[in-house]
Amino acid sequence: MDRPGVMRQHLWIWSAVLALWALLVLMVSGQMVFTADLAWDTALQLAVRYWLPWAILSPAVVWLATRFPFDHERLSVSIPVHLLACVGALLFCNWAAPTSLAERMPQPGWQQAPADDVPPPGPGPRREGPRRPMLQRQRQAPFPGTNPPPADQLNSPPQSGEWLREQRRRMGAPRRPILEALVTRASFNVPVYWALVSIVNALRYYRSAEERGRRAALLEARLADAKLQALRMQLHPHFLFNTLNAISTLVHKDPDAADEMIVNLSELLRVALDTTEQEITLRREFDFLDRYLEIQQVRYGDRLRVEKEIDASALDGLVPTFILQPLVENALRHGIEPEASAGVIALSARREGPDLRLTVRNTGVPGRQPGREQQGIGIANTRGRLQALYGDRARLTLSSSSDGGFSAELLIPFHDRLTPAPPPTRA
Repeated sequence: MDRPGVMRQHLWIWSAVLALWALLVLMVSGQMVFTADLAWDTALQLAVRYWLPWAILSPAVVWLATRFPFDHERLSVSIPVHLLACVGALLFCNWAAPTSLAERMPQPGWQQAPADDVPPPGPGPRREGPRRPMLQRQRQAPFPGTNPPPADQLNSPPQSGEWLREQRRRMGAPRRPILEALVTRASFNVPVYWALVSIVNALRYYRSAEERGRRAALLEARLADAKLQALRMQLHPHFLFNTLNAISTLVHKDPDAADEMIVNLSELLRVALDTTEQEITLRREFDFLDRYLEIQQVRYGDRLRVEKEIDASALDGLVPTFILQPLVENALRHGIEPEASAGVIALSARREGPDLRLTVRNTGVPGRQPGREQQGIGIANTRGRLQALYGDRARLTLSSSSDGGFSAELLIPFHDRLTPAPPPTRA
């Protein structure tokens, strides 16, 4: 992914985290307002103070979740790191917020008391026996170890009066033992940590899926362009006319050779139209290229000589479909066609460590330097496909020699059907 894409992804993650904290604070504040009769300002203060440790920890948790994602190849490292980080988050939350939200939030008790004058709800006959009790506010302690509110404050809002100030003073009470606090609050803080990690990973996977979809669409477009260009080249008037003219000549002189040319021409058209894979083996790519060169050999005759230097261990490697044909066509058009003398096109393929190097080189006239026109649409399309498939791990280098020759070197990661290519990397 390019740098602007990474910045957008990080901005998206941070926006989602901030929105999550804002939503949680509002939800908890609303719960305290409607269930404990707290004022909104008091409820917001309590909620913000309770969630503040996690808001402080969020940058570190997001960074860890991004740095150590739950990818298949990183699980052996990511899981221990997140387990240790979760324990550290528990210790920090216990230090920063030693009391739970229930201990901070004043909740006057409720007690059932009989009320015989309350009719049963809804229509229908009355039920015999004592009527349903009604909840009435009683003077009792809201939590064990706290004093109940005075009788004259039972009907007043719980956030006003001496009882609330007493509960606020309890916030500064001595802390519980660390182990007891960790165990008590682990049932809440552990899910919060893993929820944050899961959200970051979910956002990361979603963005990665979007990026893969965008890259797949780009590759499909590049492949369609390559197929169209290959078909155009094969149906080019000069190419097709010379091929058909050679076939008509060979029909009388060498029927077997004419039949072979017809097969090669039909095979070129069939492969160009039927191939839908992004990558094929180097063996298939050279088979396709051989048919093209055999037809071109008839066109140029003795002016064209093809030399090959192929490493057998590289033939099972995967290469982008039609990746060599534009390079060979470029060498024919600018190296062989303009010259009256014989020329050579040299093809080589060899493995170099983790990479595969493919080279197409043509001879030329000494002193003649290839111009910019030699880098046509086919070369630009080749560069785009390499970037989409392999990112910065692939490279196409064009160079000229002192004898007027021109070479195109292609370097891609070596991979086959059993070992897929590494994901594209961006500088």
